[in-house]
Amino acid sequence: MAPFTLQSIDTADVASYFSALPVKNCQLEAQSTIDEALRATIQSCTVPDARERKKAEYRHTNPAGNLFGLCFPLSEKERLKYVVQFIEFLCIVDDVMEDLPFGEACIEHAILRQALYKKYDDDKYVGQLVGGMKMFLRNIRLELADQNDPESENLLATLDSSLHNRDSIDREFETLESYIPYRKTNFDYDFVCQLIRWAMKIPLKLAEKEELLARKYEHVIGVIVGLTNDYFSWQMERGQPTDRIRNAVPVLMKEYNLPDERARTLLKGIIVNEEEKVRTLNSEMDTRKDVSEDLKNYTNALGLFAAGYSFWCATCPRYSRPQTEEDFAAPNGTVC
Repeated sequence: MAPFTLQSIDTADVASYFSALPVKNCQLEAQSTIDEALRATIQSCTVPDARERKKAEYRHTNPAGNLFGLCFPLSEKERLKYVVQFIEFLCIVDDVMEDLPFGEACIEHAILRQALYKKYDDDKYVGQLVGGMKMFLRNIRLELADQNDPESENLLATLDSSLHNRDSIDREFETLESYIPYRKTNFDYDFVCQLIRWAMKIPLKLAEKEELLARKYEHVIGVIVGLTNDYFSWQMERGQPTDRIRNAVPVLMKEYNLPDERARTLLKGIIVNEEEKVRTLNSEMDTRKDVSEDLKNYTNALGLFAAGYSFWCATCPRYSRPQTEEDFAAPNGTVC
C-alpha cells in the first residue's frame, strides 16, 4: 500500500506528452510536506532576487502537477521531505554551475563536496557561489547522522560520487551512444535511483540476481528520463550562452548531419523505443516466480518516476515558456 493516496492523471488532453507510461501523483496529500521542504531549500541555497532563486521559484509553477508529487509518489511520508531537499538542491546546483566556465564549475563542485565530510566542518571557505548550498548540505548530513541509519550513510556516499562526476568531462560528443553514459551521470541518476530506494525503505543493494534485474530497469529508465529532459529543454537551452552544450539534440545533429528539428524528432522516436524495453522488462518480471516485493515495488517506482518526469517536462512553463533576461532583472532594473 502506498504511503500516500495516489491520483491517476489523465494525460489524453496533453498533446506534448507522448509517453505511454501511466502518470500518478501524491500531491493532494503531500503538498504541505513538499511546500515546506521547498521553501527551506530555496531560501537556504539562494539569495533574494538572485537568478537562481527566480529559476527555482519558476520551476515550481507548473499547474499540471508538482515535480515531486509526480516523480516520487511512493516515498515514505517521513522521508519525502529529504527527497525534495536533495533533488531541489541538485537542481539549484545545476542552475548555478551551468552559468560558470567548465574549470570554475569543477572547483565549485569540489568545495561543495566538503559538506559531506566531518573533517571539513571547521573549514569556513564557501567558494565563490556555493556557500549557502554547502551549509545546507552539511546540515542535512548532520541531521541524517543523528538517525544512525547505515543506509543513509551509503546514500550520502553516492551523492558525493555524483557531485564529483557530474559535469566533469570537457568535450563534445560525436554519437548518442557515447553521450548517454555522460547524460545519466550529469542527471545524478545513480543518486536518484538510490534516493528512490532509500525513500521507500528498500535496501540500497538487493540480492545478486535481483540487483542485476534492477540495474536493467535503472539503465532503461535512465536513458528515458535523460533524453526526455533533453527533448523538452532544447528550446530553452539552444540560445543560452555557455562553453559546453549538454543535450542529445546537437549530438544527433552532428552524428547524422541533421537540422535541429529533425534531430529532435529522431530523439522522440528513440525515447519511444526505449519505452518498449520497459514493457519487455515488465513481461519478464511477470513470468518470474522469484521476484521479491522489494524489487516489484522498486521497478514500479522507477516507472512512475519516468512517467511523472516526462509529464512534468511536457507541461512545465520552464520549458514551454523559458525565462528571459527581463525575468531576471533586479528591482532596480539591473540583471541579476
